[in-house]
Amino acid sequence: MELLGRHGVCGTFHLNSGRLGQPNYIDPEEVASLYAGHEVSAHSVSHPYVDSISMAEIATEVGDDRTALSQLLGWDVRGHAYPFGARNATIIEVLAELGIAYARTADQTRDFRLPADLLAWNPSCHHSAAGELADGFLALPDHSPALFFIYGHSWELDSEEPTNGWVYMEALMQRLGGRSDIWYATAIEVADYVRAIQAVKPARVENGLHNSSRTDLWLRAGQKSIRLPAGGSVVRH
Repeated sequence: MELLGRHGVCGTFHLNSGRLGQPNYIDPEEVASLYAGHEVSAHSVSHPYVDSISMAEIATEVGDDRTALSQLLGWDVRGHAYPFGARNATIIEVLAELGIAYARTADQTRDFRLPADLLAWNPSCHHSAAGELADGFLALPDHSPALFFIYGHSWELDSEEPTNGWVYMEALMQRLGGRSDIWYATAIEVADYVRAIQAVKPARVENGLHNSSRTDLWLRAGQKSIRLPAGGSVVRH
């Protein structure tokens, strides 16, 4: 948390509510204060292989985790990360019924595409591979959306391996953090932004666009950036 904060980077932290308070896990009372300014997201109550349990058990694992974390935080937890990255069509169906806004997998795209399916959201890479992709991300032109979505576990960094340690992560944050040309966002912020983009409709004004969401959107028109305000419209010229 201190490392991310020092470099102005937002994090999304997927927690198993059933493990809170156990040895080597944080206490429930710490959750709200420790993750202030970041996102807390569901990860199931007990971290099972959810592709090997029933629909009812999936609903309980994810739903109860979401409820417990929401109560600790005082706001609605809306995201999820698949334990072990395991998933199937049944799990995705259950998550949709539960109102989960996004669910992260562990399948690496090795690129910077926006998610095609928010309930099967493949990250760019594990943090151990982020160093080799960082320069490519920073060199991208600014005329199209690009997302560098890095996942991993903080406990892995205790290994202090060349690409999986705290020294490595510090250097990575120095390269990627503190820049005015990057939006440092949580997963739910990105998910809401993607959905808002998808919901843009033709406006009633001639040749215009309307943004029905509560989020300001940014569009590219030639070499110009145009703000499409929340609940507002713009005319295309």
